[in-house]
Formats: sequence, structure tokens, C-alpha cells
Amino acid sequence: MENLYVTSEITLNKTAEKRSSPVPTNTEFFSYDQRVAKKTINFQFKGEPLDLSEANVILGFDFVTAGQSVIFESADESIVIEDPAAGKVNVMLPNDIYAYSGSVIIYVFVEFSNGQSLDYPAFSTEFQESWIDQDLEEMAQFYVKRFEDLRNLVLEQASGIDHDLTEFENRIEQIESDLAAFDIDSLAKEIEEEIRKTVEGRLSDIEKRLEAADFVTEENVDQSLEKFMFGVPLVREPLLDLTGKIRASFVENVHRAGGVLTTSLPSSAAGGTEITQAQYNRIATNDGLDTSISSSTANGRMQVVFTWDILGDMKRRFPELFTFFSPKTVQEELAVIQHFVKNIQFTAFAHINSNTSYPIIGYRRMPDNTGFNWEEMASHESTFNDQLTFPIELITNPAIPAHVGKAAVVLRGPERQATNQSAIRVAYAKVDYTVAFSLDKLFIPKMINQMSNSTIDMFNHLAQRVNELEMKG
Repeated sequence: MENLYVTSEITLNKTAEKRSSPVPTNTEFFSYDQRVAKKTINFQFKGEPLDLSEANVILGFDFVTAGQSVIFESADESIVIEDPAAGKVNVMLPNDIYAYSGSVIIYVFVEFSNGQSLDYPAFSTEFQESWIDQDLEEMAQFYVKRFEDLRNLVLEQASGIDHDLTEFENRIEQIESDLAAFDIDSLAKEIEEEIRKTVEGRLSDIEKRLEAADFVTEENVDQSLEKFMFGVPLVREPLLDLTGKIRASFVENVHRAGGVLTTSLPSSAAGGTEITQAQYNRIATNDGLDTSISSSTANGRMQVVFTWDILGDMKRRFPELFTFFSPKTVQEELAVIQHFVKNIQFTAFAHINSNTSYPIIGYRRMPDNTGFNWEEMASHESTFNDQLTFPIELITNPAIPAHVGKAAVVLRGPERQATNQSAIRVAYAKVDYTVAFSLDKLFIPKMINQMSNSTIDMFNHLAQRVNELEMKG
């Protein structure tokens, strides 16, 4: 039979005028409306139909009272662009995802291949749980045909009460008999013995745990500080990812990711259009969930550019280091961390969004940071989020000060096919590096009496900081 749809249509117009959001639609859908609840959205820009030929439409469904949300994109075909020239889009509403009743706010975004994007007014609808999906109690069965039936029922219940009273009296007599024979002293001894065994068992367990524990003692700290004073490095291994990243902000997280479709490798270490907030949220944690980063541009290779601000991370983690050396320029800041930062490793879990095996290639930016100077490092052709891991280097070229102290990576897909946008799916990305502090790198005086009072104070502060770090483990 022909498919049936319960269709609701809305027109969204993007202007500079202040908007009322969310826009009420006075629509209601039920949980038993399986695969029939369809929403049609007509996109306009300043009153004219919006051409969606080169666009990715994103809808975010916020289940308000449940504290849950889900994101649909036309890039992964969960949204159908029915008529691109007319700006007409269809989406099947996820009314069957949750046993949910209440308001749903639908947030609307449009991304274009040239890097532009639009935030349209949100609109609301109502989801209701169908009667058949509810937990319904069975109706009590109770019926009396005549008064005699009621009388017989009462007599029957009275007879049962007499029997229950007899049983109750017998039970009381048994309890009284048991109490008379009850040995309180014996019970107290049994309880005391049980408590003793339990306590001894717990103490034994605690002793075993204490023996196996690796405690940081004052002696350990003294030994570590002594080693540090005589040149043994104090090693830390920070991990960088996109946790807490807010799009277009470097306050919460100093790193960046962008997507671009070009025929050649990007010319910039921070290339491409910055990915959306939803995409940042997906790749921030290694939880198995991924996101599609794509473009509908006609020709080229899809590429994802990660820019990791190692210098910025060091300044946040170890501010005392920069206070100690007091660098005046970004080049001097770079010179400070180059003594301590080692073994920078990039890792990504990603693949090409296709059932056919296509190579995904990882490149690192070279330190000179000029033109298209990237070095191929690793690749795979898996159809799932396989791992790419390789070393990366700090950018040192002062010609672009904003990139100094950062490390950049490109994940590159194959040539775009007519039936495949060569989208790259990314589940997680991170950088690990090693920081090795040693006293010979921090301060090597010619003579001890050449130290100024401020330098001695700074040295004492540093020793105190090392002590605190060792105490924290």
C-alpha cells in the first residue's frame, strides 16, 4: 500500500529582525505514530526561497522535560532536501525514540560549502505518549447479581475472619512459648562472635591494602627532590583533546578543528571552516560516537585540520615556568618550552564515510610552516573508526606569530566521487606529549654568589612547587 504521512509544514524566514523563539506550531504527535510523523520546512532568506544545493541542514531536537537531545543532518541523509532550489526540506520526526510526553524544541541551522552558516528561528511542537503505550492496570472484576449473593459473600468473609483469628491466637501462643525458652545470653555470645569475626576480617583486608598501596611519604618526596636537584628530570605526560571546547572561543579550550574541501593540501596550519559545536561535542570524548565532517563542493578532497596549541597548554599548566624565565616575545616563550617538551604524539579514530574502502591519510605540519609544506605520516583504508597515530612537531617559523608553538595535523580523504561526498567520520582526536623538567635546564649559575635575591626566591618557590606536585602524585 502507499505510505501514509501525517505532515506539518512550516516556513522559516531569515532576516535581521528580532525573532520570537521558539515559534509555536500548534502541532501534536503521538508515540504510536510510527514512521508517519513528517515535518516539512520551507527555508527563506529575506522573503525569498533559500537555495540549499550546496548546504548541510542540521536539526537539533531538544526533549525539554527529559533532558535529552538528538541531532539530524542532511549530510548523513537523516534529513531529505526534497527541492534544493525551493529550499524545501523533509524530516521524519523522532517521536518514537523516547516514551516521551511534553514540548520538543527544534533548533535549525544551515551550513554552506563556502564556510557561511545560518542560525534559523527554532520552533516547537508537542509529543504525547499514546494511550496504548501506557502502563495500564487491569480493571478489577467485581459483580453481585442479587442481594443474596452479597449476603453469602459477607458470611464467607466472616468465616474466614474467624479462621484467621484462631490462627492468630495459635501464633501468639507459639511466640510466647518460644520467648519462654529463649536464651538471651547465648544469643548475645553468638552476636559478639559474629561481630568479632567481621571486624577481624575487615582489619585483615585493610592491612593487605595498606601493604599493597604505593604511598607518597615524606621520605619519597625528599628523595625525588634530591634527585631533581642533581639533574634527574621530573616527568609529566599531559593529554590534550577537545573536551570543553566552545566554537569560536579559545578561553575554555585553546585547540581548534576545521573542515575544508580542496584539490590540494591546505596552505594554512589553521585551515578550513571551524566545525560546529555539535561536532566538537561528538569528538571530545572517546565514547565510540562519531560525527560526519563533509562539504558539498563539486571537486577536491575532504580534509580535517586540527591545530593543537602546545605553547598555550604549557602556559596554563605551568605558569610558574614562564614567571621564572620572564619571556618577552612568543619566540622567547617557544624557546622556554623547547627545553622541556618531548615526544608529541597525535592520535585520531576516524575513517571515510563509505561502505567502500578508501584511504584516509594523516599529515603533520612542518616546523617552517610555509605554503603547502605537510609531511605524510600514516594512513589506513578501514571502513570503521580505526586508529591513526604518529609524531608531530612544533611550528617555529616567526613569520606567522599566531602559529608559533602550535602543532597542526591534516586528515585527508580521497578525490570526491559523483555519488560520494567523501565525508570524513571522526570519533575522537587527542595529543599526548611529555614534559621533562630538569634543574640543569631551569637554572645553571656560574657561581652561587651571582644569584640575585629575586632569583633565589624564585628558586625556592620552584622547589616548593616540585614538592607539591610530588605530593599530588
